This record gives sequence, C-alpha cells and structure tokens, in this order.
Amino acid sequence: MRVTESMIYDNAKTTLANNLAAIQTIQNQVSSGKQLNQPSDNPADVQTAVGLGDTLAQINQYIRNINTASSKASAMDTALSSAGNILQRANELAIEGANATLDASDRQAILAEVQQLSESLATTANTKVGDEYVFSGFRVDTPAFQVTGPGQVGPYQGDDGVSVARIGPGSTMQIGMSGDTVFGPAMKALADLQADLSGGQGVQQSTLSEISTGLDTVVQSQATVGARENRLSEANTSQEAMSTSNQALLSQLEDTNMPAAITELTSRQLTYQATLAVTAKVMQTSLIDYLK
Repeated sequence: MRVTESMIYDNAKTTLANNLAAIQTIQNQVSSGKQLNQPSDNPADVQTAVGLGDTLAQINQYIRNINTASSKASAMDTALSSAGNILQRANELAIEGANATLDASDRQAILAEVQQLSESLATTANTKVGDEYVFSGFRVDTPAFQVTGPGQVGPYQGDDGVSVARIGPGSTMQIGMSGDTVFGPAMKALADLQADLSGGQGVQQSTLSEISTGLDTVVQSQATVGARENRLSEANTSQEAMSTSNQALLSQLEDTNMPAAITELTSRQLTYQATLAVTAKVMQTSLIDYLK
C-alpha cells in the first residue's frame, strides 16, 4: 500500500490529538482531585458512585435524626432527674407535715415550700429543646403545664401524640412522652398535699401514697428515657461506621490517585512532545524532498 503525505499527516494529527486529550483528562483529574468528572469517564463507576452517594445521603439523614432524638432524650433525662429530686423533697415535707404536733405556722412554712416545688415541677415539665416543648406531645409550641397562681398548676395543655424517629433502614423508635402521663400523677399529689396543709390538718396517708406513685412514675419514665439514649448511642455508632465504610468505597471510585496520575501525566507529556518533534521533522523532510 502506498503511503501518501496526507496519510502521514492525518495519522500524526490523530496521534497528537489523542495524546492531548489524554493529557487534558489527567490534568482535570489532578486539578479536581477526582477521577470521575463526567459520566463518560467511566460509566459503570459513575453509576456505582451515584448509588453510593444516595446511600450516604440516607445514612447522613439517619445520623441527623439520631442526633436530634438524642438531644431531646438528654433534655428529657435531665428534666426527669430534676423532677425526681423535687418529688423526693415533697415526700420529705409531706412526712414532716403528717406530724400531728405541728402548729399552723409550721404547716404554713411547709405549704410555702410545697408551692414552690409545684411551680418548679411545672417549669421542669415545660422543658424545651430549641423551640419545641418535649413533653407536650405533638403540640410542641405549647407548654405542657401553666402556672396559674402561687403553687397552682393548670391542667395538661399538650396532647397524647408521640414523636417517632427513623434511625435506620426499617428502624424507628419512640422519642416523645406525654407530660400528662409522666407528670400528671405528681401534679395531683402536690395539689392534694397543698390542700392538706391549707386545711389545717395533718397530711393524709392517701396523699403520701400519691406522692410515692408520682415519684415512681417519674423514675420509671427516666429509666425508659435512659434505655432510649443507649439505643440511640448504639444506632449512631452503627450509622457512623456505615458512613465511613461507604465513604471509603466512594473515595476509591472518585478520588484521584495523585502519585499515579502525576506519573502518567508526565509520561503523556513526554510522549506528546516526542511525537510532536518527530512529526515536525518528518513533515519538514518530506517538504524539502518535494521541493527538490
């Protein structure tokens, strides 16, 4: 087959163009730090990377859900611990108030402290995380209880809605608690304790039992919250591990191997320069022969 000047020129041009395109691709990989910059780079890897990205987005959403739930659970745990201390003090005062030897001034002094405890319990039940009341059910913008007077607390203002957090694929857990269920018995006990003290009589045994029941309810609720905190911590550890694993896989697909890329870029540049020099020499010689 006769090799023409045109064929030599076209072949040289194609070789130079291919080398230049390869150099540009590698330069993009080095400058961006990514070896997948467009779908055509490696369609199969790009598709896999998209899937991993979607998975990571979902995992990150689970982690955000867990963090939000953990913040609420921590606030609830603190509130319930405070409520327990309030009720323990109320129980001490109730036992003291049951002493038949107390006079009216003694009972009045105890009553004044119990009123403060009732208001403190209402404040505790109105614990917020951000702008949301955590013991008001779905009525997160409404305080669970309202103080209506000295030691006087109105009825529960929330609802029985229970918030649920999605913490993993097909995995949810209850986060909220109804303030009526958790604090209602204690609120009634403190109201009855005030009534006994205001009536000039000793604290009734039934009132002592109510305080004990209210305290037990708060303690049991705190134990439930503690168990939730443990589960949330375990879920967070699991999701963080999944995130790290998927991120590593995505990095293997996307991230540029800098030493290898730079080595290849240098090699391609040398090849391009050599091809360019040889082509120029060959084309120059052919032109001189033609002129002769």
